[in-house]
Amino acid sequence: MDRLYKLQDHFADIPETVEIILLVSLFFLSVAFGLFLVILLSRLKDGWKYRRSRWMGKKSQQLITAYMFDDEWPRERTIRFRVKKLNNGFNRQVFLESLISLSQNLIGESAERLSVLYEELGLHQHSKYKLYSNSWDVIAKGICELAEMGMQQDLDLIRSFINHSHPILRSEAQVALIRLEKDAPFAFLNQLSEPLLGWQQMQLARAAHKAHLENLPAFEQWLSNEEETIVVFCLRMIVQYAQHNAVPKLLELLDHPSAELRREVLVAIRQLEAFEATEKLLEIYSHETPENKMEILKTLPAITLEDNFAFYERVLLESDRNLQLAAARAMIKSGGKGKAILSGIKDDLQHALHSVAAFALDPRI
Repeated sequence: MDRLYKLQDHFADIPETVEIILLVSLFFLSVAFGLFLVILLSRLKDGWKYRRSRWMGKKSQQLITAYMFDDEWPRERTIRFRVKKLNNGFNRQVFLESLISLSQNLIGESAERLSVLYEELGLHQHSKYKLYSNSWDVIAKGICELAEMGMQQDLDLIRSFINHSHPILRSEAQVALIRLEKDAPFAFLNQLSEPLLGWQQMQLARAAHKAHLENLPAFEQWLSNEEETIVVFCLRMIVQYAQHNAVPKLLELLDHPSAELRREVLVAIRQLEAFEATEKLLEIYSHETPENKMEILKTLPAITLEDNFAFYERVLLESDRNLQLAAARAMIKSGGKGKAILSGIKDDLQHALHSVAAFALDPRI
């Protein structure tokens, strides 16, 4: 007992700061051990999922390959595989990813055959169920799967997401409609209440190109839309598909109150080489912004072979150096006469525009 009392007295003599240090050390050791266990369990879980995924992927490829090469494939075999192998969400998703990966490289009858397998295995419902999730990324994934497998019967459900608050989900829904809606792939433009961001416009244009659409709409029908981003998108699609019938509508848009939109119209006119716009461009030049004046000077020599040198010479007299250079370059592009006029100015060292002409004629620039 004496020894016990002495031991108690010994610990009682330990300073309070040392006790605190010991407790803190013990706390951090516990935390470190806990983190070690979490990492260990996470690694074990990831390893298990990886092995399970590889096993299921192998089984998926075996079934899909056998199905594709067997014209008399018994439906009972599909049902048996569904019951035994696709009895949980993890296995269904692994199989679905294998199916979609193959489907992306097939067209025609082969792709339709995979769609039949997709429905017979109950994967259609698996994808459709995702559209009722509270998570936007799960919904987007479900829409993508339905579009890839050609599920036209779900068009109305997919259409309900085209104005969703999340831009990626909106984009996935819009792309899906282009792929699935054969008769009117761009009809959803009439229902949009959200702007089309630049990257979304690229996604839609790419989807239209990949879909090889037969019923391509006349995009001029949306040029009067109140949402400017939709108008910009349609201008770009008009150029992409060379819809020259839209030129009269483009000329009307040159009176639009938005300078940025007018600039998009000028670019479209230049890319379409719409010579009908020449007179209109000369008319609006003096009222345009400096940026749009530059676009007009780029566009005129690209769309017309008419003699606009008098106009270019007037622009050369403006005080804006950038516009002077743009006018000089337009004269060069318009033929030998313009180059001759500038050469004469360049040779006259006393001419006020000598440096402008020299700069424009320099082949290194």
